[in-house]
Amino acid sequence: MRLDAHSTMPAARCPKPVERVARPALAPPAAAGFGDRFLRLPDMFPARQSGECWGEERIVVRFAGSDYVCEGLSATQAAAVRERFGALCPAPATDGGPAVTLRVFRAFADEFVTDDREWEFDFDLDYAPGVVRFAGFHFLGRLDGTAQLRAALWTPEDSRLVSHAIFENVLRVVAAYHLLGQGGVLLHSAAVADDAGAHVFFGPSGAGKSTISRLAMAAHRAVLSDDMNALRGTAGGVTVEKVPFAGDIGQTQETADGRFPVRCLCRLEKGEAPALRAMRPASAVAALLECAPFVNRNPYRYDELVATLQALNARLPVRALTFAPDHRVWELLRTEGAR
Repeated sequence: MRLDAHSTMPAARCPKPVERVARPALAPPAAAGFGDRFLRLPDMFPARQSGECWGEERIVVRFAGSDYVCEGLSATQAAAVRERFGALCPAPATDGGPAVTLRVFRAFADEFVTDDREWEFDFDLDYAPGVVRFAGFHFLGRLDGTAQLRAALWTPEDSRLVSHAIFENVLRVVAAYHLLGQGGVLLHSAAVADDAGAHVFFGPSGAGKSTISRLAMAAHRAVLSDDMNALRGTAGGVTVEKVPFAGDIGQTQETADGRFPVRCLCRLEKGEAPALRAMRPASAVAALLECAPFVNRNPYRYDELVATLQALNARLPVRALTFAPDHRVWELLRTEGAR
């Protein structure tokens, strides 16, 4: 369908932050507004979830205890989703756990900016109460609701929906908000597991998540993901579960499945010698906040996210881990009783 509905988004007003928890530093404002890099007419963004579906295919992608029900797919798109997510797509597509619906609609190619750029994988996000909008290269979408989420994706791409990461980018955003609504968080992290439980290592890009994942594999430990993982608080502590979003290692190596109790939650810092130190609660929550993508810049969900991270840190206090790229990190964790 053509984008013919105007959506006026109110100016964001940030709720008062939780005391002593610093907000992450925001990047300098971009010269372009929301969607300007990708959409010819950003102001004509759909005001509701409607349009012409690509087809009648329906697929459930099941992970981290929830179903992501994808409707309106073409046969080509459905085949690509099944190939990409494999065993996470139950057949027949029956419902299981808590569900989020994602509907896929057609869009016209001439509604998107066309220039000499290579394909871009980043995308814009915009927030309003109960609504998240996103726009990227050859796609736009919206996520409506808080307790019960509904998502929509518009794209002119059929065969490239999955191969060019459009579907996965949208699914990442949807999963982040669904987990938050369940009292969990999608954390930019590496998770490493063995029979005794899991270590979760988090930090911004370049902190060493892929490096420590390779060290874990060399030490015969299983890696859930070196990019993103689902964390939830439980009565007994914190659990981590694999999600189908991986970095360098997950794209080429078999990774571990299942839900694991977390024995150590570490903020990564590079150094010459391994060291493990406690973090003040406010600093720990701020570090977690920095690594909670897609949600941590939303002023309407900020307090909810901070409260979730405070609860996780209360159950399992974050520690700062300094490490060098060698086996000594595992000796340190074992010595500290965090194995």
